[in-house]
Amino acid sequence: KETEINVKTPGHTLVGMLTVPKKLSSYPVVVLVHGSGPADMDETVGPNKPLKDIALGLASKGIASIRYVKRTMIYAGEFGKAFTVKEEVMDDALAAIALAKTLPAVNKKQIYLLGHSLGGMIAPRIATLAPDLNGIIMLAAPARKFTDLLVEQNKYMFGLSKDTSAAGKKTLDTVIKELEVTRITKLGTMKADSVLLGLPASYWVDINVNDQVAAAKKLAKQRIFVGQGGNDFQVSTTDYNLWNTAIGKKKGAMVKLYPELNHLLSPQTEKGSMEQYRTPVSVSDVLITDIATWIKAKP
Repeated sequence: KETEINVKTPGHTLVGMLTVPKKLSSYPVVVLVHGSGPADMDETVGPNKPLKDIALGLASKGIASIRYVKRTMIYAGEFGKAFTVKEEVMDDALAAIALAKTLPAVNKKQIYLLGHSLGGMIAPRIATLAPDLNGIIMLAAPARKFTDLLVEQNKYMFGLSKDTSAAGKKTLDTVIKELEVTRITKLGTMKADSVLLGLPASYWVDINVNDQVAAAKKLAKQRIFVGQGGNDFQVSTTDYNLWNTAIGKKKGAMVKLYPELNHLLSPQTEKGSMEQYRTPVSVSDVLITDIATWIKAKP
């Protein structure tokens, strides 16, 4: 059963959806957090809707969820100046967690946060500010810095292009050199709203000083689930290995590689490119079942 809700913070109202299992009087709830860029509540990419798939899949297994339109889509005008991941992601995720606690049928000891991509990267940071969370689920979550991912993605796309010319190699080298300017960890003499690769300097500083792996390791009471696709060219198995090394043996943690899944968490036959996202493929039922089983497991 789906009911429209509103996630509210001062000066902002985001329309959302509460999806609950029918015929249950009490259930766990998962707050769903998007990846990078503006996004609707389903995280629509072409004909694919990963967050909607996850919401419906979890409801069919007795677990409720909250999803909502991302602030960058509704209040795009606010993001033409200096901002950080706090305004982009965190404030609304924390508001959604607070909303979840007010819902009558929700089991207050079973509130989770599921972050996809950037949402997964920021999930440990959100969890430190929301100690009531029972756990976090990080799907296709970068363990490295954004710049490292962008360099890797560009090298991958260059490899796919089969361009062996000197000019092609020079173009790639130029792009990688341009990416290096985003590695800043303090503003120095730079203005907070100076734009680097489409994002303000304030954003790059914030995301670069964020150490998601260290934050995840420090979570004492909250359980952690990490799911990563082997056919994901945006966040690779390098990130999976870093997560596995850091928290694979942590009590209550589950770190799992799904060899066939891509960045949208759907089964594919190859790694491919963005073209893959034009074909509708649902989020893996195996992944959703694993998440549901993990949520219901006694710690």
